Order: sequence, then C-alpha cells, then structure tokens
Amino acid sequence: MEAKGDKAVINRGRLRWHASRHALLELDILFRRFLDEHFDRLDDSQLAVLEELLALEDLDLWEMICGRRECRDARWNGLVELLRAS
Repeated sequence: MEAKGDKAVINRGRLRWHASRHALLELDILFRRFLDEHFDRLDDSQLAVLEELLALEDLDLWEMICGRRECRDARWNGLVELLRAS
C-alpha cells in the first residue's frame, strides 16, 4: 500500500503481479481465473484483504481456499469464497 495524503492507495498493478506468482501450481491456476473474473471489480477494502491473503505462506492460503483450514480473520471469508468459486 502506498500513502497518498491521509489515504492509503493500493497499487493494483503490483497486487495483480503478486497474485500471479506462487510456488504452488494450483494457486497459479486459481489466481489466473480469479484475476480474469473478479479483480477489476474488487473495491479498496477487498483489495486490502487480498493483499493480506497474499502475504500468507502459499500452503496456508491453499489450505484456507480448500476449506481444510479456517480463515484466521473473519474479514477474509468473502474473498476466500470468491477464490473458491473461481
């Protein structure tokens, strides 16, 4: 996130790049579809949640998306559901 005045601005290009780089092929495939289907419609709060999710270890993120692990933060639930639907 970059600061612009008093408001934080999320760099969509950097976030899109980060979302397309994973050690797990499964995440790469999933995020490719997610980016194509949903990324341009995400609002700032969803982009902030996506940034938090991308900071997780790939295996932890994959386990949450697969439903094997609970989301650590309730704010993540909506975006994890979007990822599952991708």
